[in-house]
This record gives sequence, structure tokens and C-alpha cells, in this order.
Amino acid sequence: MKIIITLLFAAILAGCTSIKHSLFDMGVSVERSLSDLERKQVEVNGYQWVYLESEEASNKPVVILLHGFAAEKDNWTRMARFLDGFHVIAPDLPGHGETTYLKDDFYGFDQQSLRLADFISALGLTQFHLVGNSMGGAIAALYAYRHPNHVTTLSLIDAVGFYGDEPSELQLLVEQNKPNPLIVRTPQDMSRLMSFAMEKVPFLPWPATDVLADRAMAREQANDKIFEHIYQESESARYSGGFKHIFEKLSMPTYVLWGEEDRVLHVSSVDKFLEHTLKIQTDVLPNVGHAPMLEVPEITAELLQAFWRLNDSSAQMVNHALPE
Repeated sequence: MKIIITLLFAAILAGCTSIKHSLFDMGVSVERSLSDLERKQVEVNGYQWVYLESEEASNKPVVILLHGFAAEKDNWTRMARFLDGFHVIAPDLPGHGETTYLKDDFYGFDQQSLRLADFISALGLTQFHLVGNSMGGAIAALYAYRHPNHVTTLSLIDAVGFYGDEPSELQLLVEQNKPNPLIVRTPQDMSRLMSFAMEKVPFLPWPATDVLADRAMAREQANDKIFEHIYQESESARYSGGFKHIFEKLSMPTYVLWGEEDRVLHVSSVDKFLEHTLKIQTDVLPNVGHAPMLEVPEITAELLQAFWRLNDSSAQMVNHALPE
């Protein structure tokens, strides 16, 4: 009798988990629909890339959006709703989200930028605005360095590139061998991650946090390995001048946007970008953390569009006031 009750209880729990994931997927589908984004996929060199794309229009400038570590394509979904007049493409980078993860491959910034080049080539894209957050920013910069003729503008949101004069909270935790708040190992860790990465955590209806925790825990080993790879490259760059040699050679207009309360990458990093980037514009958002596109999606979209449109007319780069 106890065995039967145990099996029934397990079946109920499994059913609840299935219902949670189904409800979550329905909610994601609604969010994508509201942003006119469609899920697509393409196979490139052994990787099945999954990405979001808005309705194609030949007269709309293309924007490619690259997420950060342990994140995925839907980090951009709400912000994309405010990108009027632009053709949006937001992929899951290899090893993240629904795109293939191969445990024997290396997922450092440089190798990922080469995979990105293959993906962009497979889609037949030749001219676009390129945007990257955190890890995605370093990947975007490396791509822009190698393919400057394809990148109309480069936008870096709280991006890996330089260590600031002040260490971030994440940097101190890693150096002290304390638990990495960006990697989810227990159900409770998801709420901790969101509070650490964001100053303004967006409202998520039930059961979003539970499902996100389940999926992040399933990727724990992959995330450990990927973080090891990107940390290894970051530390190597740290003692050789950062990505200085990359940014000093970028020819396209570059926009650096940062959350003032970023605990992952300290806001003092912005000064290093200013020092080493030729055509640069910067903005720092008060009371925002590491993910402006999630925390203040409309403001982030407004700032990006202003930058893109300014540079469509080849206007001179200047720092400007933030919108009220």
C-alpha cells in the first residue's frame, strides 16, 4: 500500500511539473507574439541554432541581439516590443538555451565569436546593428573586430571587455572561492540570481521562477564549464591589457550602456571603454543592475534606437542626456 501511495504522489508531482512547464511555455509564446517574434532554427557546422526573429521587411535595418552567460534569447523579448522599425534577430548562443551544447567543445569568447560568424553567414546577413549584453558583448566586439564592414554600429550593455578600477561583487566572490551566484544549483538559487544580477527585478507570474530554476539546474554542469572558459579568457585578458587591442581598432560607432548598480561587472569599467574606444558614446542608468533590457526594457530600447538613428545620418558621436 505504501508503495502505491508513493507512486501516486510521484505521478502527481510529475504532473504538476509538466503543467508548470506547459503554462510557462504558453506565457513565453504570448510574450513573443506581443513582440512579433517567431521561433526559428538553422543548423550550422554541427550546431542547431535556435533564434527569435521578427517579421522580415526589406526596408527595416537588421538588429542582432546577443545575451549573456547562462541567459538565453528571451532576455530580449520584452525590449524587442519597443524596437519600432527594426528587424530583430536574437539567437541562443551555442551552449545556451535551446542551441546545441557539445560538452567537449570550448565556449570562450573568441571561439563563440567564430561560431557567431558562421551563424550570421548562414542567415545571409551582410549589414546590421550588433548588440551584446555581458558575455554577449565580448563576443559581439570580437565579431565586429573581424568583420567591421558588416557591423553598422556596435552596442555593448554591461559588457565584458575591461575590468574597472573597482572590483565587482561577483569578481570578489569568485576570487574568494565562494559560490557563484550566476549558477543555479537549487530551486532557491534562481531568486538569488535574479536579485544579484538585477536591481529592478521584473515581475514574473507563477510558475515562471520555478520553471526557470528547473531549467537552470538541468544546465548546471554546462554552465560550470562555460563559466570556467570565459573566466579563463577574462583573466588572461586582464593581465594583458584587457581587450584593449580589439577596441582601439574598432572603426564603427560604439555605444556602451551600463547599469550603475551592476554587481556582476562594476560600473567603473565604463571609463576603460571610454579610454580605449575611438567612436564611443556612453550612458549609465541609475538604479539599474546588470540587465537593463530586462529591468528597464522601454528605456533601453529608446536609447538604442536613438543611437542607431543618430548614426544612420553619420552624426558626430557625443554623450547625451538620458530620457526623463
